[in-house]
Amino acid sequence: MRLLLKKYKGLSSVPAKAVLNIGLWSSPLLLKGFAVSIVLAVALLVTVSVMAEDTSKHTNTSRLLENDTNDTKLAPVRVVAPSEVVSLSSLAILPLENLSDNPLAATMMTDYLKNEFRDRGLYNIAKTKDVNRFLARRRIRYTGAITRIAVREMGKVLGVDGVFIGTINYYSIVGDTLIVGLNCRMLSVSDGRIVWADNITYTSKDFEGVLGLGSVKSIDALASMVVKDLIGSLKDRFFVRDSYYGPFDIERVITYPVMGQSGGTRDINVRFLNLTDEPTRVTAFMGTTEYELKRVSFGTYEGAVDAPEAEGIHLIDVVAVASDSKSYAFSAVGKVVVDDTPPVISMYASRDVFSTKKRGFVVFEPKLISFEEIDEWDVSITDSEGVVVRSDRGYGRMPVRLVWKGTSSTRSLVKDGSYTFTLQVKDPSGNVAKVSNVVMVKNSPPAIDVDVDIVEDTVLFSFNYSPDEPIESWSIAIVDRGGNIIKMLSGEGRTLPERFEYPIGKDYDVKKLSFKVEAKDVAGNKFEMIKTIPSLFANKTPFAGLKGVQNVIWDDF
Repeated sequence: MRLLLKKYKGLSSVPAKAVLNIGLWSSPLLLKGFAVSIVLAVALLVTVSVMAEDTSKHTNTSRLLENDTNDTKLAPVRVVAPSEVVSLSSLAILPLENLSDNPLAATMMTDYLKNEFRDRGLYNIAKTKDVNRFLARRRIRYTGAITRIAVREMGKVLGVDGVFIGTINYYSIVGDTLIVGLNCRMLSVSDGRIVWADNITYTSKDFEGVLGLGSVKSIDALASMVVKDLIGSLKDRFFVRDSYYGPFDIERVITYPVMGQSGGTRDINVRFLNLTDEPTRVTAFMGTTEYELKRVSFGTYEGAVDAPEAEGIHLIDVVAVASDSKSYAFSAVGKVVVDDTPPVISMYASRDVFSTKKRGFVVFEPKLISFEEIDEWDVSITDSEGVVVRSDRGYGRMPVRLVWKGTSSTRSLVKDGSYTFTLQVKDPSGNVAKVSNVVMVKNSPPAIDVDVDIVEDTVLFSFNYSPDEPIESWSIAIVDRGGNIIKMLSGEGRTLPERFEYPIGKDYDVKKLSFKVEAKDVAGNKFEMIKTIPSLFANKTPFAGLKGVQNVIWDDF
């Protein structure tokens, strides 16, 4: 009799052991009286009735799975047999994973393990050539993370009850100290679970006595001690509950694309590991919708499922029917992710103005604010007319920083002007997000006009320049013929004073004075102007005749 595992109420069943239990506890040898016999008879009749009802329900369930024309929707069911307790009496020892710095450690430690098992006579050990042939045919190179399916298949192919795997952590000589470390696990081929695990690390100093007596001098001897003590923790026999599985198991389920936007369809590919049989019919369930899959090759079935409208993760169940018309369900073996929300990104620019002739550059640092993956990204740099002068793209994770030195796609320096740096990212679902920064390439010095007026005994300086001119620092100085600074005014920031007044005074001869204006923009370009006051007298109007005349703009400036 089989035990049916089902998701719905009303489809429960009674295992065969229930009958045995009732017969045992109501035996006439233990109970007296005719009434007890009546109770026994009634109990047996009820049990048989329930069992018959369960068999009928199983037949109806199979019929619904084969032809879903009924209005009643049943969840996929998995038919399994009662569990039995079995002992592990044979092992397949897989090649050890070697994390030590000794390339021969895996071979030597494996030999020590086999010898220890053989000496103790605990388990029948599968032949090494059979194990290696199995691993080679299935292209298993990393045995430290072998799958449950591979373990189960190994049990059927090699005829073993358990699989022994391990990792060598140490097999080294550090100075005058020997160190050997081993970590091992034993898996049941029934369901791939771990039934035993242990790890031991010994050093040669662990065995030193008084005055160093008893210390281990050979690393091979130390390795043998590690293996002996490790295997010594094994029981003579391990008993596990043998779980019954169907004649095939799912090796992989691939949905493409896994992530995407709502609507449309997603391809699905299911590959079965056929242990004793191959499915005759395979269907996929997402929610309450059923999708028939088509056989394309031995053990491989393909089809398509509809992408839901709701955002989130939608799980896929697979139901396969064997040649004996029994149905086997595999829950949550695949998924479809619906994502209609674009990523959220920002970008920081280290500067907004730089000079290519002074080997300047700008660093862009993009940042992903939302918690999701980036599938593709591309950058473009356009001039003020929208022409792309430089572009690049990549896949996978968004770059941490991007550096632009003012070059075009031909590696030549771009002209002065404003440029827009745009980063566009796309997530695995195809949602797009953009962010932009504007930078200026500037190699020319600041464009500043200086006007000079002389009103009586005062010289007036006026500065005219574009408010967009990125001035970083400036200075204005009046010096005499000997180069001595009479007056100095300087500042930092993007603003020059609109007017600067200097009273000449009686102690200075205006004909011997000159002024110097310097300004530097944020890109490092420098403006410089030096003029002598006597150049003002180049005008036809005598300087002395200008006394009292205001707002005179001299042509020299």
